[in-house]
Amino acid sequence: MGWAGATCLERARTPNLDELARQGALGLMDPIRPGVRPGSDTSHLAIFGYDPFQVYTGRGAFEALGIGMEVRGGDVCFRANFATVEERDGELVVLDRRAGRLAEGKELEAAINTIDLSDLGVEFSFRASTEHRGALVLRGEGLSAAVSDTDPHKLGVPIAQARAL
Repeated sequence: MGWAGATCLERARTPNLDELARQGALGLMDPIRPGVRPGSDTSHLAIFGYDPFQVYTGRGAFEALGIGMEVRGGDVCFRANFATVEERDGELVVLDRRAGRLAEGKELEAAINTIDLSDLGVEFSFRASTEHRGALVLRGEGLSAAVSDTDPHKLGVPIAQARAL
């Protein structure tokens, strides 16, 4: 019996999935709008009835809440990635955007939480989550999440300078 151009997945026996398809309702949806490639964060907002264009503030609050951090109204939350960098000509150049999916997150968390911003009236709390990820919650008067990303999204290029937007 030939495969007639079928892939392994097309040839696989999937009785449980077949039964789900037979008894369920299947479909596709564009959670935001056709042509917009959604992330899991913006998709969930849209599926739950929110307009991501009006209420989305970034992945920070999702990450912080997901790992049990306290988030209050007015807090500024950032999702953070540990990365491996190398100093070249006074700049930090990205070698690995996920730091090899390191296991030392809790050690880095402890070091990061020694940062004291109390003289600026800002509470600072960082928590490592999974592998290379973490969340930062800032609490204080007059804070804004309108800050640029520092991840260049490419290897071998310098980390971007954070700037107010």
